[in-house]
Amino acid sequence: MITSLPTRLLLITSMVIVFLFSMGKTVAYAQSLKMELVNPTQQISVGNTFQVKLLINTGNIEAINADALLTFEPTKVSVDSATTANFFTYFSSSPLSGNPNQYLISSWEESVAHAKKSSTDTIMATLSLTANAAGSTSLGFVCTPGTEADSNINRASDSQDILTNCTALTPLTLTIGGGGTVNPTSTPGAGQPTSTPGATVEPTATPIPTATPTLRPTNTPRPTSPPPPSVTTLPRAGTVGTTMAAFGMAAALLTVGGLLFIL
Repeated sequence: MITSLPTRLLLITSMVIVFLFSMGKTVAYAQSLKMELVNPTQQISVGNTFQVKLLINTGNIEAINADALLTFEPTKVSVDSATTANFFTYFSSSPLSGNPNQYLISSWEESVAHAKKSSTDTIMATLSLTANAAGSTSLGFVCTPGTEADSNINRASDSQDILTNCTALTPLTLTIGGGGTVNPTSTPGAGQPTSTPGATVEPTATPIPTATPTLRPTNTPRPTSPPPPSVTTLPRAGTVGTTMAAFGMAAALLTVGGLLFIL
């Protein structure tokens, strides 16, 4: 079938417009941050700990870093900690100084040579939270167009913030149910010992002192008596009395003989 030239031109123009429109939809991405419960079916009650995923989508643009400044109700929930999912190499997280209802998560690369990008929601960090009170609450992002002191994603080529659509940062709504009853600590009466609930305190037995053994004094050895000297028996020459008598008689005889000689 032969068509006129104007009709062909109109047909070609329409096809080009459709092609360009479809190409534009293919390469158009929305840079965003997002939060989701790790376990969406979990029933959160007062006192429970639960986890939340922080997701990043750079819109397929190479990024050098990202900051997520979170806001929450401290009376309802507490943000205890956050751990990296290694989307960027370096990571830090901490409560925002002077703002008990805000928590800052930052992650970055040391150079543009290691820039990262994603075209789908990709996990960047996991948060651990505790439910403090029953009711409905939300966990959201602090985002103000034209400022860097908020949530942002910085492009690697020129460090410009590409997180420009703050309305796309949808808060995560949480519903917290009532928790179990905490048993109050009973106050002991006067003169009664304080007991720790759930713990049985056994009296401490007083150890019996070990008897000290009595040492008996060591007997002092008696000195050994020297053996009596050996007595040498001399030959008996007679008794002393007999010898002296004989000697006296001899002297008397000499005396008488001398007197006679003189006369």
